Amino acid sequence: MIRRLARIALPAWPWLAASLLARVAGLAAGVALLAVPAWGAVVAVDGDLDVVLLAVVLVSLAAAKGVLRYLEQFLGHRAAFDLIADMRLRFYDAVVPLAPGELEADSGTLASIAARDIDRVEVFFAHTIVPALAAVLVPGAVTAWAFLTGPVEGAVVLGAFLVGGAVVPLLGRRASARAARGLLAERAAIAQHVAEDVAGRAEIRALHAEETRLAALDDLSARAGRHLRASGLVQAQRAFAGLLWPSAAVLALLALGAAAPEHRLVLAAAVIGAAPALTAVEAFARSLPLALAAARRYLGVLDRVPAVADPVRPSVLPEGPLPVRVDAVRFRYPGSDAPVLDDVSLDVPARGRVALLGPSGSGKSTIASLLLRVHDPEHGRVLVGGVDVRDLALGDLRRAVALVEQRTVLVSGTVLDNLRLGAPRLTEAEAWSALEDASLADDVRAHPDGLDARVAEDALSLSGGQRQRLGLARALARRPRVLVLDEATSHQDVLTQRAIRLAIAKRPDLTAVVIAHRADAVAGMDRVIRLRGRPVRSRKTLTPHDRAPQARNADCAAPTPEGD
Repeated sequence: MIRRLARIALPAWPWLAASLLARVAGLAAGVALLAVPAWGAVVAVDGDLDVVLLAVVLVSLAAAKGVLRYLEQFLGHRAAFDLIADMRLRFYDAVVPLAPGELEADSGTLASIAARDIDRVEVFFAHTIVPALAAVLVPGAVTAWAFLTGPVEGAVVLGAFLVGGAVVPLLGRRASARAARGLLAERAAIAQHVAEDVAGRAEIRALHAEETRLAALDDLSARAGRHLRASGLVQAQRAFAGLLWPSAAVLALLALGAAAPEHRLVLAAAVIGAAPALTAVEAFARSLPLALAAARRYLGVLDRVPAVADPVRPSVLPEGPLPVRVDAVRFRYPGSDAPVLDDVSLDVPARGRVALLGPSGSGKSTIASLLLRVHDPEHGRVLVGGVDVRDLALGDLRRAVALVEQRTVLVSGTVLDNLRLGAPRLTEAEAWSALEDASLADDVRAHPDGLDARVAEDALSLSGGQRQRLGLARALARRPRVLVLDEATSHQDVLTQRAIRLAIAKRPDLTAVVIAHRADAVAGMDRVIRLRGRPVRSRKTLTPHDRAPQARNADCAAPTPEGD
């Protein structure tokens, strides 16, 4: 994990190198701040000390150390923040191809990784790489000086630095790593729990489930607290050992004997001055397990290979209206033994208006997901405009095919912001046209702000029907060539459903597929294809009802007349 993070940090090496130089120089100034007075005390015994010069040197060293410390922090954090920004972009780029077909993580977990976990990795960039290198360079220089003083002195200093730099940071390493992994898991569970509470607050109040939800949150917090206590115990042990080893080294140097005590006094001061270089190792050893556990969760998302990806040489969709064909498709969801669709075929002609009707679990929404290539079938093909969707670039396919689901997800912003989500260059005139087709224009005009009316993320200020119609208007604003409505008018009254169907029918270049449970929701369609659920047999059987060539392996109803 450290090697992978080091590779991520490579683009910021100029900033990190400058931060390292500033840190080494600052630590050297800190060593001199203690070693020079010790040397002055030795010189003062002979009466040759220039106190004014000594004071000027010490003040200069202190000022230099302060400036160098600031530069080290500034340069290190400059590198870290650039890298964190890049990590968030990489995370988003990795999540998009996985959603929604393969992304098993919940929204709270994803938010926890994108925000808190990536922030924790900042410790590695800003407070680990540079301090780790400086912990080798500065104590190494002091150790070399100690060996020049004498082999015994060198051995004492080397042993002290090895204890401070290698033994102390590794105390309780496994317990610390275990606590870090557990803490991150519990915090992610807390984030998901709170996200669910926010999303379902109306249901929680209606069911009087506040106490139950709070009790579950308390249990998660208690488990996180146990991991924090385990981590704190390890940190306390390391802190005690970190205070002990420099004092032991000084006492050992001063107890070596009477020969050349003045040299050992200066060397002891240098050891105390170099100790912060190794104290930093102990400090990042406390935070590093949490950073590595966070990085493991982050990189775990980046390492996932999308099952659905762009082809190497994508084909191009033909111009004009697009037919849709499902050809002998079999599909089962991951982890399921029974296929949802088995040898299913159907045809939707260009400019056609076809409805898929059937009970829950019959595969209607699965067909929509295959059409948008959220998943790929195990067997068979899904074609748009005569081209297998697996041969199309995902961007081209999803620009041509728009899906409106039963529950519309809106973003915080204005009505116009939501309409421009898939059409950033949408004009206000085009926005009003899309709202008219979705039977929402009168509602928006009634608001004092019109297109600038604010819409919250959860859109509690809108009714369920208005949410659906805004989602439909957003899809129509993109001017798709295939429109899939998956229970997208379930919250509408009969007259509104009829107005929406008529508006869609006026678009001559649009092929429409309407998914519903009830026959009254698909009145006016050219053809109704009934999908049966899986009653007894493991193989889904969709028998032609009228032998029409447009639909095979499906129950096909005659066109339903338009009516009031």
